[in-house]
Amino acid sequence: MAHHKKKGHPDAKLSVKDILRLRKKESKRKLREKRARLVIKNLPFDTTEENLREHFSKYGDIFEVKVLKKEDGKSLGCGFIQFKLVQRARKAKHYTDGQPFLGRNIDVDFAMAKKKYEKIKVKKELEIDPNIKIKEEPMDAEFDNIEKSDEKDEIVKLEDSAREIDPDDNVDSDENNSDDSIESSDEEDVEELEVKKEYSESRTRIISNDVSEGKTIFVKNVPFTATNKDLKECMLQFGPIYYALICIDKLTEHSKGTAFVKFCFKEDAEKALEAGTELTLMGSVLDCHKALDKKEIKSKLDAKESSKSAVKDSRNLYLVKEGVVMAGSKAAEGVSGADMTKRLKLEQYKSQILKNLNMFVSRVRLAIHNIPQNWDDKKLRSLCERFVNQGVKIIEVRIMRDFNNVNAEGIGKSKEFGFVTLDTHENALSLLRKLNNNPNIFSKSRRPIVSFSIEKRSAIKTKLKRLEKSRLKNPKSKFFNPDLSKKENENIDDSHNPVEVGGLNEFSGISAELGVQKMRSNYKLSAQAKKHSENMKKEKKKLKLRKKTLKEKKKEFTKQERQKIGKSKDDYDDFSKLVSNYKKTISGASSLKSKWYT
Repeated sequence: MAHHKKKGHPDAKLSVKDILRLRKKESKRKLREKRARLVIKNLPFDTTEENLREHFSKYGDIFEVKVLKKEDGKSLGCGFIQFKLVQRARKAKHYTDGQPFLGRNIDVDFAMAKKKYEKIKVKKELEIDPNIKIKEEPMDAEFDNIEKSDEKDEIVKLEDSAREIDPDDNVDSDENNSDDSIESSDEEDVEELEVKKEYSESRTRIISNDVSEGKTIFVKNVPFTATNKDLKECMLQFGPIYYALICIDKLTEHSKGTAFVKFCFKEDAEKALEAGTELTLMGSVLDCHKALDKKEIKSKLDAKESSKSAVKDSRNLYLVKEGVVMAGSKAAEGVSGADMTKRLKLEQYKSQILKNLNMFVSRVRLAIHNIPQNWDDKKLRSLCERFVNQGVKIIEVRIMRDFNNVNAEGIGKSKEFGFVTLDTHENALSLLRKLNNNPNIFSKSRRPIVSFSIEKRSAIKTKLKRLEKSRLKNPKSKFFNPDLSKKENENIDDSHNPVEVGGLNEFSGISAELGVQKMRSNYKLSAQAKKHSENMKKEKKKLKLRKKTLKEKKKEFTKQERQKIGKSKDDYDDFSKLVSNYKKTISGASSLKSKWYT
């Protein structure tokens, strides 16, 4: 099909979908504009559009001013003003509502749709007179008439369209006509879109200075039943105010329990902020705060969220991974097997020791392993000074030694590891990365193993306390305190002298004597406890005996039988049996016949 475009608009053709979307946008724009429309009631009858525009133009740009009139040209005492921006309309309403205009107090309010206004009017009438009832009439007849008339109209339209169609006309001419009609409608829509763009470009957002002036306060704990008028009356005790607005929820259209109040003077706003619990409204204490800018609130919320999401690592556990040489990595190339096993053992030791929550990783102290045995503190310091930048302060360098194994000079054998403390974390990290696993320092087979030192929190605290104490006692120090050293000396003298206190009581126990004595052994203490329990038992028995009467004691006493000296009866009977048996054997032997030969 052939499509023809107009010369002035080569790309003016739009689809039906785009046209509908543009119309929808335009309707939304009109609705938005109507939000900035004010209705003015109780106008003087001699009011003209010019003097009404002049009166309201100081609050903002005005699109349209309309004064309603009767058929005979007389004023109805009512008019409409269309502002460019809603903020300006709100400002105009705030300052002109109930104020005099040409000698008459006018009522200013936001305009609403006719249907909505009629509904509200009907509701008000019903509230005034509850006997009024809406009459319900049968609508069937009317609908039948409407339907019939619609059917007739449709038939007429169809007939007209049939007459217009000519069978001899070519299809191309129809297409051209349809294309022209679409193009013309498209052109109109494009023009509307251009107007809309111009309107949106000219529309600039006004930045309010309410917060920067310091006159505005934000109020919390506002009763849900309170109105703007109630809040205004409450706040007038501090001074004159521009506005008192309660925050309304968009969905529920109910109070949020918060509000904004702008005072005419900054001093009055400060008074309201200082009121505290004395400021109440409808029985609830109002919580006043200084109003903040939207950007400031957003930055605070962002900071709060970032602080929540940020991981709190007070023990600096992430630094444990610094300087670890992984097997198979580029750093592991050329590392000896002994060094690798030593590194592995150190990592295992670190993971084990850091299970104790009292241990943490230092940010400024480095632990250096694989130091040659003939190295001393000075040599290690000179090495560190070579690899740090100028101006970096090395606080401490120490090689750990075994003082149980001392040489002829009285120096302990080196443990082949030491510690280096620097002024900042950045410098410590830089030195670690330069020294760790460097083959050009000690030797290629024995490289320095450098990592951040693991410290004990309690030990660090005691060390700092000791250092602070020594500074206070040192006369050359800036922090020297002579009074403290005197007090300590006095306390030491008092502690060595025994104190004389009255006589010793029987229940006080052993008195302590001045001198060096060993602590009592656990065995002696347990023996004393055993002895004490035995004594307690004896005392209890004695108490029981004392309590018993003479009769009870006689009953308990029983005479024991005397033991017989000599053999018992049973033993005697056994002996007689033995004798009789022996006699029988002798007599039996003589009666037996013996042989004549041997």
